[in-house]
Amino acid sequence: MQSGAGILAHESASTGASAGRFNKLNFILAGLNIDRAPVDVLECVAVPAHSLKEHLERLATHAGGGVILSTCNRTEIYSVAEDVEVGVRQLREYIDAVPEHAGVTGIGEYIYTLTGDEVAEHLFAVTAGLQSVALGESQILGQVTRAMQAAGEAGAVDPMLSRLFHAALRTSRKIRKETALGRNRTSVSSLGVQELQSTLGDLSGLRVLLIGAGEMGKLTARALRRYGADDIVVSSRSANRGRVLAEELGAPQVLFEDISTALVEADVLITCTAATSSVISDGVVRNAVTTRPDRLLSILDLGMPRDVEPSVGEIDEVNLISLTELQAKSAESWELREEAAAEAQSYIEDGILRFKERLTGIDSEPVIRTLGARIEQMRREEVEQTLSRLDGLTEKQAVSVEKMTRSLVRRILADPISFLRSEEHSAAEAVQKVFALSEEDEDELE
Repeated sequence: MQSGAGILAHESASTGASAGRFNKLNFILAGLNIDRAPVDVLECVAVPAHSLKEHLERLATHAGGGVILSTCNRTEIYSVAEDVEVGVRQLREYIDAVPEHAGVTGIGEYIYTLTGDEVAEHLFAVTAGLQSVALGESQILGQVTRAMQAAGEAGAVDPMLSRLFHAALRTSRKIRKETALGRNRTSVSSLGVQELQSTLGDLSGLRVLLIGAGEMGKLTARALRRYGADDIVVSSRSANRGRVLAEELGAPQVLFEDISTALVEADVLITCTAATSSVISDGVVRNAVTTRPDRLLSILDLGMPRDVEPSVGEIDEVNLISLTELQAKSAESWELREEAAAEAQSYIEDGILRFKERLTGIDSEPVIRTLGARIEQMRREEVEQTLSRLDGLTEKQAVSVEKMTRSLVRRILADPISFLRSEEHSAAEAVQKVFALSEEDEDELE
């Protein structure tokens, strides 16, 4: 497959204009992920769900809009641009100026950018879970869907970019259905619980304090049950969501303000909130371990930004597992990732090709309609003139002439239409020149 601003650089007709007036658009991307940036940098650019709409509105003003995908291990902005260099610079500037990390320097060195085909290949791989901390995780499907929907609701997404996201989601579902990735139910939550089990052994009999009752909290709770945890206590900043999850598990609930007390009795603390800053302080943890000396406290922090202050990891009686450790463990299985990527690659290539074919068809359709109308008008005029000069022609013979000329027109148009739906970017312009089509023709023929 070509790279850079290659086959997916496409021609898009302006709204309400003739297909003859085209704007060349390229897909562009700028972002950071856990593979390339430290967690303390990544959490600076994380976009929480409650402020996504505000970010999208700012992005529309600064860079013409796009889709913001922010998960536990990446924050990326997808967009389109007529001028790739300008568009990429605007995305970089936007990320580097996010108010949440005002005063933080050095973020720019971790930002990567992609254009054209590379954006499509990257999005398809991300959506398939090939670049997740937990290989093939299904949670990313929902995250990509919500990111696209939010951009659509904010009026910040270009129609062609929206189609790219839909194509990536379709391909991802096909990959999960027809390859080994679909049988891999691993999530970041279950990866973390596996790491706890490898450290602590049997989880049954250990008290687990779970803070967070959103989607990640629910996934974590189910993973805990699968791995044998039978003493789970639930807490959440939202008392109502905490109650719902506690009832689902048949577990007790602890109010968020009572976490300090509950922590004294816990063997394991798991946090997965959507807070924008730490919810578990160094002091709270030190107080808990001081109250129960010689008793290890294992902490699994799945938050992004982090829920637990980093200095907690320096406490002797604490074993802190964060996304960084999980990413390192995941990277160790590079052979498995290579095999999964190889199996999924053909699906990704096919998905991109199909997307491109649809895109080309969409862009060419106005020219095809205009060309068809022009040739049909010419055919009808010539048939009428010919029939008017022929005396004594029967109705059956007239019908035969009509059928013959229609068939001839279809054969004449076959090659131009095939050319229009080809991969040639200048096809529409070339056909318009050859057949002398113009905006006025389209207006007259409608």
